Amino acid sequence: MKAFLYTLKLKTKLDLINRDILITYYLVPILFFIVMSFVFTSTNPEATKTLISSMIIFATTMGSIIGTPGSVINYFENSMVKTFKSSGIPLWSVLLSSIISGAINLTVVSIFIYLISPVMYDAVIPGNPLYYFLKFILFLTATLLIGTILGVYVKSTSKLTMYSQIIFLPSMLFSGIMFPSEMLPDFLKIIGLLLPATHGMRLLNTKTFDTFSFSVIIAIIIVSIIIISVKLKRIKVD
Repeated sequence: MKAFLYTLKLKTKLDLINRDILITYYLVPILFFIVMSFVFTSTNPEATKTLISSMIIFATTMGSIIGTPGSVINYFENSMVKTFKSSGIPLWSVLLSSIISGAINLTVVSIFIYLISPVMYDAVIPGNPLYYFLKFILFLTATLLIGTILGVYVKSTSKLTMYSQIIFLPSMLFSGIMFPSEMLPDFLKIIGLLLPATHGMRLLNTKTFDTFSFSVIIAIIIVSIIIISVKLKRIKVD
């Protein structure tokens, strides 16, 4: 536990001075929120009803799928793994620290969007804030785990960029963030159903309990944990 707490403290501090993390977790999401919220609400007044959820989904997906893998990949080079082992720091604590640090940063950005949107753009505040953020945490966990999988399995930053974009771009186009998913052809809707962002939008934009999207998010979390655990066991054996 001491090793984990120390790793978490160190990882959080490193993230705060990491330029790439600041760009993907804060700068780009906030700039996108400011610019695109103005565009959405100017062209479609109805966008105020889903604006908060759309911008939170964008910020969370970008930070998790692009920012988190870049943060994780550096810790799983051969030299770093040997250093952790010799220092008695378990690899799971490194991953868990990255996930928690990412969750803290992305939650801060999401709260900023939640509070500022009604003031700047007259966005409709979702009912029951506690229930809303519980669903947000569920979605956040799923996307961070997917980002962690990329960081653990992909071995080069150039390939990591490509794989991250393969997930990130469809998440923006097919999840209902940029425009209603009902406008998409059927085969693109099916692709969208494979993405956490789609189910995150459904969870955050519905007042009733969406059993299907909830089940998919839970399944993603469970499968992701299994995939990460398999990789950690392989590294430990090697």
